[in-house]
Amino acid sequence: MELLIVRHAIAVEHGDPAFENDDDRPLTPEGIHKFRLAARGLKEVAPKLDRIISSPLVRARQTAEILRDVVSPHRKIDFCDHLVPSGDHAELVAYLNRLGVESVALVGHEPHLSSFTSYLLAGKHDTAFVEYKKGGAGLMEFPDALAAGSGTLEWLIQPGALRDIGAA
Repeated sequence: MELLIVRHAIAVEHGDPAFENDDDRPLTPEGIHKFRLAARGLKEVAPKLDRIISSPLVRARQTAEILRDVVSPHRKIDFCDHLVPSGDHAELVAYLNRLGVESVALVGHEPHLSSFTSYLLAGKHDTAFVEYKKGGAGLMEFPDALAAGSGTLEWLIQPGALRDIGAA
């Protein structure tokens, strides 16, 4: 299985009084623009996606919609509570394994995505240091089913480089 891991794009700052509930913070116009450009880069380097799974939080949902529109226009987006910032890694692995597909994009949040990547690489939380910038992505590969400690990080590309790839 190939797992494309994408951090949501630039969103309204945490604590903005216009959004009392942090879950409701949307992407900024700059975040939308920059991620559209980054998604063009992802279209060049990412596998054909069988599924797109997103955190249900607004900023992740909006990022997943842009990803879908650019990379896989007819793909439905599914939402998974295990991708919220407090999501459980083992439950997320079980959920993904039940999908029975070859390639999946996950859209979520930091530090959850870095911790999840570490879990997939090393089998423990925060053992391997990986950082996803807003709008950045990584591709992991698994020989069989997903399992803690069984993944290989194929690449990690930060958003500026994705925008450059998309512009080429």
